[in-house]
Amino acid sequence: MKKIKALFATAAFTTAGSAFAAVDVAGVNTAIGTAETSAHSIGTTVIGVVAGLAVVGIVIGLVRKL
Repeated sequence: MKKIKALFATAAFTTAGSAFAAVDVAGVNTAIGTAETSAHSIGTTVIGVVAGLAVVGIVIGLVRKL
């Protein structure tokens, strides 16, 4: 029974080690950088559109008062 437990423990340790070894750190960093750039450009666009709509709403409100 002790041999079976030791075998399972060794197999689990080997599997966990090989799973971490397969991670491409440079690829992950590149993907994160690309996603960050894309998110920044989308966020800038959204902020611009919301600010534009706010200005249009203010102008329409001022024109209605005239």
